[in-house]
Amino acid sequence: MASAKIGADFKKDNGEFEETILTICNFTHPDSTMSTTLPESYPDPEYEAAHVATYERVPRHPIKPAFPPGVREADFAQAVQEFIAIVGQDAVFVGEGLSDYIDPYDINEADESKRKVPSAAVCPQSTDRLKAMLGVANKYAIPLWTFSRGKNLGYGGPAPRVNGSVALDLHRMNKIIEVNDHFHYAVVEPGVTFIDLYNYCVEHKKNVWPSTASLGWGSVMGNTLDRGMGFGANFAHHQAMAGLEVMLADGDVVRTGQFGISNSPSAFLSKFSFGPSVEGLFLQSNLGVVTKLSLWLTPQPQAFMSCAFSMPAFDDLEVMVDVFGELRRNGTINNVVWFTSLIETLCISGRREDYWKGEGPVPDWRLEELRVETGFGHWYARWGLYGPRRVVQAQFDEVKAVLAERAPTGEITGTLYDDDAGVDAAAVPPEHGSMFVGVPQLWSLPLINWPIPKDRVGKAAHGDYAPVIPSSGKMVLEWMRASKPVCEANGVELMADFFMHERHVVLMNMFTWDQTDPKQKDNMNKLYYGLHEVAKARGYGMYRAHVNHMDLIANLNDFNGHAYNRFVEKIKDALDPNGILAPGKQGIWPNRFRHLRETQEADPK
Repeated sequence: MASAKIGADFKKDNGEFEETILTICNFTHPDSTMSTTLPESYPDPEYEAAHVATYERVPRHPIKPAFPPGVREADFAQAVQEFIAIVGQDAVFVGEGLSDYIDPYDINEADESKRKVPSAAVCPQSTDRLKAMLGVANKYAIPLWTFSRGKNLGYGGPAPRVNGSVALDLHRMNKIIEVNDHFHYAVVEPGVTFIDLYNYCVEHKKNVWPSTASLGWGSVMGNTLDRGMGFGANFAHHQAMAGLEVMLADGDVVRTGQFGISNSPSAFLSKFSFGPSVEGLFLQSNLGVVTKLSLWLTPQPQAFMSCAFSMPAFDDLEVMVDVFGELRRNGTINNVVWFTSLIETLCISGRREDYWKGEGPVPDWRLEELRVETGFGHWYARWGLYGPRRVVQAQFDEVKAVLAERAPTGEITGTLYDDDAGVDAAAVPPEHGSMFVGVPQLWSLPLINWPIPKDRVGKAAHGDYAPVIPSSGKMVLEWMRASKPVCEANGVELMADFFMHERHVVLMNMFTWDQTDPKQKDNMNKLYYGLHEVAKARGYGMYRAHVNHMDLIANLNDFNGHAYNRFVEKIKDALDPNGILAPGKQGIWPNRFRHLRETQEADPK
């Protein structure tokens, strides 16, 4: 984490408004130690270096935070002092100490009227201190923007929905409470990352394979609560959680399901509740702060098979989706199938200029040349098979037979790893294992460098538009055909991949750009709204939304005059009457802040 230098240098660099922030908080003395440097975000040097590189800003736009809306300056000053009394001077940040609490890919970085910035950041170390913090926030009506690790990149990262909110950073609450390798589950606090959980399982010789997201630096809890996905068995993380512990806005602590029974042996084994199940209220939510989460893990299997299938033509996607959709639904493949495009295959190993010297996105004729030259398919499906070796082999044989009949121009591969004592995930080569065997990586980070020429300095950034589409070959291919010209009109290729569930796919239209180029940033803004119009016309909702677009996406819930949003906001007002917890998250607003809701249906420009 970066630090703020308190005193004359800070005032000179940031002007009167930042001086006011420090003055009212009584932080202007040059010897103040309030905002010292945090410990490294990650103990692993590779992860820490990646974090620092991500938050480096080129060019550097000074952070000019706002006060919390509707809060008196004196109250804000007193609240910050009370936060310091609770968590310590080294866990409260203002000014340039907030450099890790903004969106590192902010499309509006140079526009102060649109940029999302907090007023301060606070890092509680325990549930007791979190409860005390909530008491202060309620007393002074301070809005808090809660996150676990802030790595929801492409969707705003740790940046708040409401400018001037205090960033409530839970990364210091990072205990792995339990990993049970008899019933195969883990219980974690918010700050536990995928690499933390994996290392713990290896060090303690636990015979489990945790599912991991594509990047291992994210929070297990944060990813799960945002309905994130991994790549192996139990890949749909929110569907693999059982008991939760949640702190409500008033500091009351609730446990869900069987976890609500103090001595229950089924606390993390069953999703059943006596009465209504409430776990879902805390997914993509601002109704409480989840402090403990249980997640089911995969037993270390006797056999693992790394599988891939590719087809050469763009239109082959239709048959691929239909065949694999049936295999998912009938249980032949009982975990995620991940589809990627040729462009994504290329961008992992190079940049656009390595393959195309012309202007604009790589044209179709050149892509076809590259496909032939490299031997890659236009579309790839990748999945893993897990379990007893005879079952794994039978599953693969069935998949192979079905594909030979239904998609004969495709090519399938399967590589088997087996061990009676259980397959060692670390021994599976990365090209076959990695995230499919639960080994966290940072393998995909280089892909965002795709548009940056090597002969000049730039700052790579990325975003996503992620619709939820039925698992229909016709509908998925139609989406690709409709979104491709929108992408190309704004200077980027159709860079799409998707995660296949049993009956739907979560599709990621990724776009990468140079953050130092104003024209590219403007194009990415137009691209997002262009894709939104395509999705809206087809009735496709979104998997996630950037903080800049949460109201836009929430507005798609239009049945009965947006009854869903009204229902959740009734709960919000009952549980959080002062509106302190993440106002506006997912378009859910407390009464106090409803005047901030954005209603535009198109790019406000």
